Amino acid sequence: MPKLFIIATPIGNLGDITLRAIETLKSVDFVLAEDTRVTKKLLSHLGISKPLIPFQEYSSPKILEKILKMLEEGKDLALVTDAGTPGISDPGQRLINYLTIGLLSGLSNPIAVVAIPGPSSLAAMISLSDIDLSEFTFLGFPPHKKGRETFFKKISGSELPVVLFESPHRILKTLSQLQKFCGERHVNIGRELTKMYEEVFRGTLSEAEKYFTGEKQRGEFVIILGNR
Repeated sequence: MPKLFIIATPIGNLGDITLRAIETLKSVDFVLAEDTRVTKKLLSHLGISKPLIPFQEYSSPKILEKILKMLEEGKDLALVTDAGTPGISDPGQRLINYLTIGLLSGLSNPIAVVAIPGPSSLAAMISLSDIDLSEFTFLGFPPHKKGRETFFKKISGSELPVVLFESPHRILKTLSQLQKFCGERHVNIGRELTKMYEEVFRGTLSEAEKYFTGEKQRGEFVIILGNR
C-alpha cells in the first residue's frame, strides 16, 4: 500500500530530528517540500538525497492531481514543511483533505496517510508555560490585514487561554492589539525556541511590549495569553 508520510522536522535545533523521521526520509521515493531550498539543506545535513517537489497550501490543483497519481502508481511520499509539524499553521491540511475525498470516492489503490510526529513549537511552548493549559484555544497566526479586529475581539471573549504564532515583523503590533482588546493580562512568549537565542518571557502584555523591542523583535514567536 503506498503511503504519504506527514513528517515533523526541527524548528531550529537540527538535533531534534527523530530516528523514525530520518529512516522514513531515506525510504520514500519523493519529498514534498514547502521550500525545496530549506528541505535540501536539512536532507544534506542528514546525508540524504531525494527528489524534491514543491508543495504549498496554495499549490495548483494540478500539483494535487500529480501527487495523487504518484501515490496511485505505488510511490511513497513524504510531506515536510520548513520547520515543525505540517498542518499546524503550515501546509498539509489541504492535501490530506484532497486525498481523503479521493479515498472516500474509491481510488483504484488504497493509500495510507501516516504521521511521523516530532518537533512542534506549539508543543514546546506549552511544556514551558506557567499558565494552566489543560484546556486552551489555538488560533495560529493573526490575519495580516483584513479581519484583524474581528480576530482580536474573538480572543477577548475567550474563557480559555489562547495560543498564537507571530512573526518578527508584527509582534509589537499584535501585543499592542491584544492589550487594546483584551486588557492587561499575564502572557508567556517563546522566542527562537530550540535555537541559540531561545528565551521565554513571562509577564504582562504591557511589559512584553516594552521587552520585545530592537534586537528582541527577531525570530519566530509563540504567544500564550492567559484567560480572563
